[in-house]
Amino acid sequence: MTLAEKYRRLKIRVGGNREKVHYEETFGMPQEEFWKITMPNPYIRRILAETEFCIGLSKKLDGCYDGAVEATLDFLRERMDEDGVLTKEACLEGEKLLLPLQKEAKQYALILAAHAHIDMNWMWSWHETVASTVATFQTMLKLMEEYPDFCFSQSQASVYQIIEEYAPELKESIQKRIQEGRWEVTASAWVETDKNMPSAESLLNHIRYTKKYLQESWGIDPQALNIDFSPDTFGHSANLPELDALGGVKYYYHCRGLDGDNALYRWRAPSGKEMLVYREQYWYNSGITPLPALGLLDVSRRSGGLKTGLVVYGVGDHGGGPTRRDLERAKEMMEWPVFPQLRFGTIGEFFREAEAVREKLPLVEHELNVIFPGCYTTQSRIKMANRHSEAALFDAQLWNTFAAARDALPYEEKAYESAWRSVLFTHFHDILTGSCVQDSREHAMGQFTHAMAIANTRTSLSLQGLCRQIDTTGFPFQKDPDSQSFGAGVGYGVERFTGVPAPERGGGKTRLYHFFNSAPIDREEAAEITVWDWTGDLRLLQAVGADGQILPFQLLDRELQTYWDHKYFRMLISVHVPAFGYTTVSLSEKEMEDYPVYLQPEIRTHKPFENYVLENSRLRAEFSRMDGALLSLTDKTSGEELLRPGERGGLRFVWTERGTSDAWNIGRYERMTDAFETMSIRPISGELMNGFEIEQKFAHSSAVAAVTLKKDSSSLDVALKVDWSEESAHEGPVPVLIYWLPLRQAERYLYDVPGGTQCRKQAGIDVPALQYAAAVYGNRAAALVTDSKYGYRAHENNLSCTLINATYTPDPYPERGVHEIRLHIVLCGNCPKELEDTAFALNHPLAYQSGSFQKGELSPEGAFLKTECGTAVVSGVQTLDGGMAVRLYETCGKETSVSLTPTFPVYSAVFCDVLGNPLPGSIEVRENTVSFQMAPHTAAIVKLA
Repeated sequence: MTLAEKYRRLKIRVGGNREKVHYEETFGMPQEEFWKITMPNPYIRRILAETEFCIGLSKKLDGCYDGAVEATLDFLRERMDEDGVLTKEACLEGEKLLLPLQKEAKQYALILAAHAHIDMNWMWSWHETVASTVATFQTMLKLMEEYPDFCFSQSQASVYQIIEEYAPELKESIQKRIQEGRWEVTASAWVETDKNMPSAESLLNHIRYTKKYLQESWGIDPQALNIDFSPDTFGHSANLPELDALGGVKYYYHCRGLDGDNALYRWRAPSGKEMLVYREQYWYNSGITPLPALGLLDVSRRSGGLKTGLVVYGVGDHGGGPTRRDLERAKEMMEWPVFPQLRFGTIGEFFREAEAVREKLPLVEHELNVIFPGCYTTQSRIKMANRHSEAALFDAQLWNTFAAARDALPYEEKAYESAWRSVLFTHFHDILTGSCVQDSREHAMGQFTHAMAIANTRTSLSLQGLCRQIDTTGFPFQKDPDSQSFGAGVGYGVERFTGVPAPERGGGKTRLYHFFNSAPIDREEAAEITVWDWTGDLRLLQAVGADGQILPFQLLDRELQTYWDHKYFRMLISVHVPAFGYTTVSLSEKEMEDYPVYLQPEIRTHKPFENYVLENSRLRAEFSRMDGALLSLTDKTSGEELLRPGERGGLRFVWTERGTSDAWNIGRYERMTDAFETMSIRPISGELMNGFEIEQKFAHSSAVAAVTLKKDSSSLDVALKVDWSEESAHEGPVPVLIYWLPLRQAERYLYDVPGGTQCRKQAGIDVPALQYAAAVYGNRAAALVTDSKYGYRAHENNLSCTLINATYTPDPYPERGVHEIRLHIVLCGNCPKELEDTAFALNHPLAYQSGSFQKGELSPEGAFLKTECGTAVVSGVQTLDGGMAVRLYETCGKETSVSLTPTFPVYSAVFCDVLGNPLPGSIEVRENTVSFQMAPHTAAIVKLA
């Protein structure tokens, strides 16, 4: 009979024993207690645990201690036969028989790292999060008084800010424990953030603002904050080791998102940067039981032979942390003589010990995805606000940096820190993911509005400051003291987290407008502006560019519209704006050459209804005259039709399986339809933009879609306004809305992810991307780009984006309301750099400001920063330590040359980390141009003084 069988037979004879048949969590109340089953006494638990561990230990040592273990089992069986029970004396006597294994057993150790998993607003409101945090920290401080060896680890900078703001009385006591080394701060992010949907800039700012805050407010050395603690995060993007390296973070702890039996391993980004990673083998809310020690031998095998294991324990997800029972159980097991060593410790202590086996560890070289694909879509408003807030803060910091460099406006770092903290808070893995309740969403939207108010204000003030330096004396000037336009348009154009405040500062019939381009590429496109209280004749309107040439334009309003007692009209103007630059346009009333005579139109017959064909120099698209479905999509550069014959693209209403649907998941597709009821179709025509607007009904909802194509644009634009009234709170399948492209077979599929690009195989599941998913055909690509969505699917040669997931739990009505969504079908080159630049430009529309007639140092058109980045893209520009910091990452897996040429003097340049600390690397500064090399897939921050 095997030792395992002897042990099983003995164990099942013990009163109160319950045999486990699968993995079970250890946190919370044991099932025995819940069902009022009296558990075996401490001595029985002790001898059984020691014996079980010794069986495994002897097997690992080729059975050299099998005799001692078998003698122990036989002795215990005999005492059970004689006494009917295992007495205290019998257990202690049996333990003596195991003492030959004591030395070997004590070669193994468990570090008990206490932690409180405090979810930010998951199923509750902000004030409840505050209450949970404060109460948890009070408990930890009390336990530290009672147990002098007890150590506690706590992540998330946000919880420390809660203490400082709401319970400052606790701060000094916590700081004392931090200084003792018993309270470990494992925060390298503002919250335990999602790792797929925040941009690269956001992920770097998590590190930056966390380290900055904890250093300034809590006196913590930033270098000590080197653990990315992400226990519950829903997947991990491939470039995280590279991005974390820029923040001095070198250890990673997670639970979800990797198949296989890895415990301790090395995770390598495409750039070659590595992190030492521990994948939790139990759960991050474990209780203290013998189980982690009993599994330690197997975990050691999965950890390069490291004989030290890690137990992260504490009640969660609502705070609480370790309990007194945990500590008492731990102290009890520390006294067991034939068992691994147990000691209170920290997560950092474990990783430092793990360094000894680094070279023996397996290597993982791919993203740790996907899990919970519904989270890329659920709670659309949160996703929309996050994308737009990130974009708005990019623009604000960029323009404020340029304005500060020209002494046009001071750079307000405190304002940006406040705004970024609000955005970073919403990146918590149950908020941005949408796996939360209504209270969570409402608080998140408040955070986003705070960030947008700062971003909009700083952008507007920065652009106005730069406008005042532009020389406009070359434009005609016409003063009109009776004009009421000055100040018109306040608060206009910034609804739905879009746009930049641009109140009118001109008057009369001659106006000046300055257009600003925050993209790293020159742009020639039709830009929209709103003109206020213009009293001229719209028939005689003309637009003149910075070079004095007449510019094409198109009126979007044929008559004046009303906004709070001011009149306005909207128009498109064809402008050329340099990368990171600006241009100037004059609007005026030209002289009438001939007085018009109006006759009946030449066309006086009805024409048959025909399909809508939108065509320019780059693409041709044909849509059904009946329901607006996309019937044909031709790339005119390659001459190829991209849709499969007989297939139709556009909106699809999907019924998904209820049993596999919730906030975390998109259920199995049951059926799909594009049979919507068409209410109306209205053509849109003009010199710069053509298209149609279609209104449709489906189920209980409706959608208005404006499908347009601008002159010479590579993007077919779809602006959706969906009035969503579907719900699935009670019964039946879960309704989902997607946008669907039935493409011909592609070579591969590319997705932009934080810090780079990911190539993925087709799969019947949503996968995450920041802005686009692209099907590649030779040197060309067809991409779906969106302004607010993160879930894309390439399956059976169909490329789609999930727009709305009307799940029913935990929020029974997460999507009811009006959603405005912009998506683009882009035909361009297959280079990830080109795809990234194109998507960036679509998500960062040209901004404009009303100008004045004045002398200035700046020409009517110019750039503040000229870049030649090769295959790298600029992810952020901001002021750091009084200089300009440019953040970049390489997209194509190639070594590339980068040069940066600002319009203001550069005295020196260095590579630096997120805090501005210098990093090694060669940079050349010559004639105001900063030049350097970037290795494939790397990220860099360059600080210019």
